[in-house]
Amino acid sequence: MGEFSKYVGDVGEEIVGDFLTLFRWKNMCTNKELPCCTSSHKKKTHGIDALFIYDSPLQKQSLVNVVVSAKYSSKPYENVKSTFRSHFKDIAQTVECYGKSRIKRDLVKQFKGSSRKDDVGVLFYINDDDSGTNDDIKPQIATTRLESGLKFNTVHVIDNARAEFLFSSLNHIKSKYDTYEFFCLTTSLNVAADDSVIHSKIMPVEYITSPIIPMSVSTGTGRKIVLLCDFDFNHEALTLVYNLARKLCAEFSSHYEIYFRTYNKLKHDPIVDEVKMSASSDLDTEIELLVGSYNKTFRNESNGK
Repeated sequence: MGEFSKYVGDVGEEIVGDFLTLFRWKNMCTNKELPCCTSSHKKKTHGIDALFIYDSPLQKQSLVNVVVSAKYSSKPYENVKSTFRSHFKDIAQTVECYGKSRIKRDLVKQFKGSSRKDDVGVLFYINDDDSGTNDDIKPQIATTRLESGLKFNTVHVIDNARAEFLFSSLNHIKSKYDTYEFFCLTTSLNVAADDSVIHSKIMPVEYITSPIIPMSVSTGTGRKIVLLCDFDFNHEALTLVYNLARKLCAEFSSHYEIYFRTYNKLKHDPIVDEVKMSASSDLDTEIELLVGSYNKTFRNESNGK
């Protein structure tokens, strides 16, 4: 039993490592043992499955320390609230001690020019159940009462459903384009940056749980804007996403690709034409709008080439 549990853990770490590669997180520290420096934790050490540090493209002069925890099981989700509470406590305490650690002090010295340093947790709470019947546990964990006294700023949680979205959508773009980047929107946090628009080679940690992942592809005539949506296609969703993309990117792009969880060419192509016509009456530039799904079937394969 002990050997099998170790094997499951090793497989989970490999799977999570594949995701981090999709995010283009390179030169990571893995399998670090962190001394506990908080007596209330009642532990000697904390385990860090992966640690990634990068200069944030979303916040000027901000260094982001990402602590990753891989919780992988061979069985379907069960006792979700209590299990999640335990997993969350573990990573929250790990992030707290990492923030106080010599390991952090030594690593961040290698990064110059940052006035702010954020410690962020990423919890992969996933399993080997491929039935798809209980992949989305967000409604259950959203109402979970966490243990009082935990000290953390942000912890992103990836369940089976979110993992499936990240895997399918990012691999779809990876197979379609040789080169692509993550489009980082100008905000009040990075408005003072030299460039108002940033195209990042690495995926910011904030995008891990974002309902839309914005990307860009450089071409000989400009840039294509690609939006990966973690929800189904419908008229309202397309209208909102397309209008947002045009508002933010019209100055440097006239080509938009939007991919949804579901799309049916026969049923939905007329809706795309309607949205495109209704939204382009005030523009002189010819707009290219391509809509499809990152979950390919024979019913949508011809769309989104």
